[in-house]
Amino acid sequence: MSNVVDLGNRVYQMDVYGEGRPGRTSSYLIRGSKMAIFETGAANCHERLLSGLAELDARLSEIDYVIVSHVHLDHAGGAGTLIKKLPNARVVVHPEGAKFLMDAPRLEKGVRSVYDVPNFYEIFGQTESVSKELLYTPADEEEIDLGGGRVIKIYHTPGHARHHIIADDPFSKGLFCGDALGIVYYPLSSIIGHDFIFYATPPHDYDLDEGIVSCEKIGKLAPEKLYFSHFGVITDVEDILRRTPVFMKKLTGGAGEVLARGGALKDVEEVYWKCIADQLAEFSKLNCRDHIPEIDIWVCSQGLVKYHSKK
Repeated sequence: MSNVVDLGNRVYQMDVYGEGRPGRTSSYLIRGSKMAIFETGAANCHERLLSGLAELDARLSEIDYVIVSHVHLDHAGGAGTLIKKLPNARVVVHPEGAKFLMDAPRLEKGVRSVYDVPNFYEIFGQTESVSKELLYTPADEEEIDLGGGRVIKIYHTPGHARHHIIADDPFSKGLFCGDALGIVYYPLSSIIGHDFIFYATPPHDYDLDEGIVSCEKIGKLAPEKLYFSHFGVITDVEDILRRTPVFMKKLTGGAGEVLARGGALKDVEEVYWKCIADQLAEFSKLNCRDHIPEIDIWVCSQGLVKYHSKK
């Protein structure tokens, strides 16, 4: 079964089976007269990504850019492995993220400080470093010309992570948003019949105010579609831009209230589950815990605790 979807306008989605699950992580191939990949997924997504590129007849020697929205392992963990097979490409990453891609042990250590589970390498694979000379760190609003009338503009969008970027693609009237607007749980969306989305707040540098500003920045770009890294393309952009800041404020405020009363991490996790359940109120018999990995909520709750400790 193919893991590739033609989204039109020479944009192709590849399901790279993040954490071994279909519908978890998207990588995208963007074609002008040059080619770019947006997101690699984790290191153990590598074979799925290569399979998708082969199906699209995308020669590895003809790929010019590998853009990663941020350096979390589920988005960029495969960059070091992939770039070794792309003789003419560079990895595009936020300036704050470059130092982590150059030092895979340091990157893994940071992830393990909040995600230290026995099956760590089963989830993410073995991350490899990227050589400094293969990194390209664009400034905010810097353009990448792919030729053929396709010019992608990179924007710095902190909130989910301080090293987060998005890629605006006027050619397709779409925007590659990484995690800047949250996560779409594709299997759950399929069950309820509309896009289910929540904002992820991982350590170490989730910031509510910056996240709101990034949402506003995306709104001003007025894309007609959003290419999510988790997972797939969404066309109801106005709905996402309206709901995401509301969810962020409710979630962050609720966590702050329980922590102010002396609550602990477990109490913050319950706030998270309540905010998610509220989005599913019309499906009273649906238990969201059956469809969302508890480890996701555990990690994101740590981010909320850290955010409020800094405040």
